[in-house]
Amino acid sequence: MTNKSDLVLHHLETLSKYRVLVAAAYHHGAVDSSDDPAGGKGIETLKQAGILLPRNEGTYRLSSSLMRHLDETLQKERLYSSSGADLSELAQRLPDISHMVADAAYEGRHDDVDHYIDEFDIRVFEIADSVQSVLLTLRFQCDNNFANVSTLAEKRRQNEYYLERASRISETLSAIQSGNLTHNLETTPEGGRMLETYQSQIAKHLPEWRAQLLDITAILQAYLHKTRQIEFVARRMRAFELFLKRNPGFVPDELDDTIALPHCAMRARSLPLKAHACVQNPEFDEALLKIARSIPDIKLKELPPPRIGALLPDTPIEADENVMAIQAWELAILALLNELDTEPVSALAWKADRVELAAIDDDIWLLCLLREEENDLARNADVRFEHVTQLTPRMCGNIPLIDIRLSRIST
Repeated sequence: MTNKSDLVLHHLETLSKYRVLVAAAYHHGAVDSSDDPAGGKGIETLKQAGILLPRNEGTYRLSSSLMRHLDETLQKERLYSSSGADLSELAQRLPDISHMVADAAYEGRHDDVDHYIDEFDIRVFEIADSVQSVLLTLRFQCDNNFANVSTLAEKRRQNEYYLERASRISETLSAIQSGNLTHNLETTPEGGRMLETYQSQIAKHLPEWRAQLLDITAILQAYLHKTRQIEFVARRMRAFELFLKRNPGFVPDELDDTIALPHCAMRARSLPLKAHACVQNPEFDEALLKIARSIPDIKLKELPPPRIGALLPDTPIEADENVMAIQAWELAILALLNELDTEPVSALAWKADRVELAAIDDDIWLLCLLREEENDLARNADVRFEHVTQLTPRMCGNIPLIDIRLSRIST
C-alpha cells in the first residue's frame, strides 16, 4: 500500500520533471502546447496533478495555491493581499483594480497598467478556484449525507456550519453580480484584456455555480427540517431511556388486563385504521352484491344534436379609431430615405429646405433620425448614418450631436 510520503515524493517529482513548464506558466501567466517540450504530455500530467488549470481555449494557468506559494517564496508583493480575506471582500476589490487600470491608462503609465491587469487576473483566478473548490466539497458532503454523528446537537451544529459556508458563497456571487463588472470593463480603457479573463473564469460559470448552490441549500434545508421533526421524538426516546436506566426492573403492564388506558398511552396519537372487505373472498359475495344493488343507476344526459347554422353576409371593415395616424416626421424620414444617394446629405440642411417641417425643432428631428437608426429596419440596410459631433473637453462625459449625414452604401 502506498503511504503518504510516497504521494508527496511523486508530486514533487512531477514538479521537478516539468519545472520549465511551471516556471513559464508563472512568469507569462499562461502556457499552451507550444511551450511544452514534451509535446503536450507535460500539460496533461500537470492538469491531472491539479497544478495547471484551464484559462482560455487551449491555454492553461497555475493554480492559485501554487501561485501564492511562489509569491511568498520569491517575496513578491501583491497589490491586495488575500491571506485571511473573505471571498465576498475579494470580489469587491475587482472594481477597484479596474479603476486603477483606467487611471494608469489615462496617465500613460503602461508598466503600471500591465502590473494591475496581472493583479486583476490573479484575483479572478483565486475567486474561481475557491468557489469551485468549496462547491465541489459541499456537493460531495451532500452526496454522503454530511457524515454520521452520534447526537442530535452535533448534527444541528454540523448543518449550521455547512449552511454558513453556503451563505458565504452566496454573498460572493451576489457581490459579483451586483457590481455589474462586465459593463464597467467594456467602458474602461484596457478593459478588454481584463474582460476576456473575467468572462472565461467567472461570468460564464455564474449560472452553473448558482444552480449548484441552490441544490446544496435545498438539501441542507431539508436536513434541518427533518432534524426539527425528529427532535421531539428523540427527546421522548432519550427520556424513556433514562427512565429504564433508573428503573431496571420496570415491566410494562398488559394492556388487556387494564380497565383504563394509562395516561402515557393517551398522549400518543391514535392510528387511523380502516377496514376494507376483500373482493376476492367468496364469503363477502352476498354483502358486496347487496351494496352494488343499493347504488342508484346513473342516467347519462342526452345532448341534443347541434343545429346547423348559416353564414352571415360579410360586413364592411370599418376603420379603427384607435389606430394612430402616421406623423409628419415619419413621412419626412421616408421622403429623406427615398432621396438618398451615395453622396452624403446633411439632415438639418435637408429639413431647412422644406417649409412644411419648420414646426419640428432641429433637436427633435435629430432624435427621430437616431430612433430610425436604432430600430435597425430592413429599409436602412444600405443607409449609412454618420454622426457629426462637437468637440468637448477630455473626460467630459457628454457627446453633443450637431448633425447627421446620411448616404447610400455603394454596392
